[in-house]
Amino acid sequence: MKSKLFGVLLLIEAAALLLTAAVAGHYHRVAGEADMDEFLIVAGLTGALGLLLYNIGNMSKQKTMQIRDTFMVVALAWVLFSVLGMLPFLMYGTVDNVTDAFFETMSGFSTTGATVLINIDSQPHGILFWRSIMQWLGGLGVVVFTLAFVPSVAKGSKKMSLFAAEAPGLSVEKLAPTMGATSRLLWIIYIVLTLLCAFFYHLGPMNKFDAVCHAFTTIATGGFSTHQASIGYFQSTYVEYVCIFFMLLSGINFAMYHFFVRRRFDVIRRNEELRWYLLAIVVFSLLFMARFSLAPRLDVITEEQLASHPATIGDRIRISLFHVVALLSNTGFQGSNFDYDQWGRLFLIPTVSLMIVGGCAGSTSGGIKMVRVIVLFKYIKKTVNELIHSSSMYNIKISGQVVDDLSLKRVLSFFSLFILVFMFNVVVLTATGMSFEEGSISFLTCFSNYGPGTGITGPSGTFVNIPAAAKWLLSFDMLVGRLEIFTILLLFLPSFWRTR
Repeated sequence: MKSKLFGVLLLIEAAALLLTAAVAGHYHRVAGEADMDEFLIVAGLTGALGLLLYNIGNMSKQKTMQIRDTFMVVALAWVLFSVLGMLPFLMYGTVDNVTDAFFETMSGFSTTGATVLINIDSQPHGILFWRSIMQWLGGLGVVVFTLAFVPSVAKGSKKMSLFAAEAPGLSVEKLAPTMGATSRLLWIIYIVLTLLCAFFYHLGPMNKFDAVCHAFTTIATGGFSTHQASIGYFQSTYVEYVCIFFMLLSGINFAMYHFFVRRRFDVIRRNEELRWYLLAIVVFSLLFMARFSLAPRLDVITEEQLASHPATIGDRIRISLFHVVALLSNTGFQGSNFDYDQWGRLFLIPTVSLMIVGGCAGSTSGGIKMVRVIVLFKYIKKTVNELIHSSSMYNIKISGQVVDDLSLKRVLSFFSLFILVFMFNVVVLTATGMSFEEGSISFLTCFSNYGPGTGITGPSGTFVNIPAAAKWLLSFDMLVGRLEIFTILLLFLPSFWRTR
């Protein structure tokens, strides 16, 4: 059963590679680019391996999957996708070593957007398209794609567990009677948003190729661009506002669009996480605008830093909004005046805070999710109230529904594990030679699937010059952040594998 599911997943990756080969073939004809053969070879290899695993699964006597099998399939599928997906980068010569190739590919599929490339503009269109479609497939997840369009392959499996392992959050909400139908609804929403985003990008200065690639990575909240300067390359206010709009939409729980189409506005109005998400965008955008306005009066800001700040009110509004939405949605795009490292340390703490939080559960954004932050604040409030009124008991409610004890324990455990994982990473990354600040923020940006860090890994740099050991650890952090801690942690617990 597991082999059959692995086989279908690899066939999906092979189809994406073939599509990329077709794009590379077109630009071979019109521009003489020479990366088509690499994609055809890797597509053939991936497809052959997929067919082999599918046939092995068909012959297997095991027709059902246990819950532990579903977590293993999801985690290993992402690793296997990255191992095969990195081959075109190596074969074409985009990178010259396995470490960088795996880092770039895991960053793609996990929609992190951290890159080791310093010559993106000189890459052929096939390579650029592959970077984009990797993020688009990883946005909602390849397993969810399989549940949506090949539901028979998961027959007999714990479909709810498969879905939850790849699209984690506080809870998994069914939008249709079956998980397969729910997955299809989510993917239809995803595709429609992608088409709309590409259409509006193309109305501006983007050509068709750039519009499609950036639509893929915007809706996936991935942040890979076809240009080293990211969105700032186009020097277009229109493009930046389109990007802001679709990044904001992509950070919202996709279920809200289903309820919108069905005119269930009461459900949308009651959604507390959505209100907090939109309020955070407004509040932090105003905060950044205020800091830009007050910066000339502060002694901690140097003349060089002031020179990198937006000069006009309109620029401050756009840049603040772009920065906040890119952070909260964990997209990681960079617009004009993009280098927050140059703005001064006054801007770093709110930048990192938003990076950690991320968007709504059920969206394509990373981070710890807004709903968990809400639960944590309400738990602190509940604890304080019970200290003041010791004879009273208070419930925690989200969108009018009581958060049960199990969900509350999972949230608190998540934050505890997050702190432990953070401490472990800081120790290891600094031991590899990274500074404390660069190591800690590099972990946070990879775990949150945001992308740029600070210093050498900041918005004007890349991850190419960090130690190889740090790249492997951060690649693992991207996977842990994308699938979330519990999905990966379970695989390392002997009790999880013990036969009951």
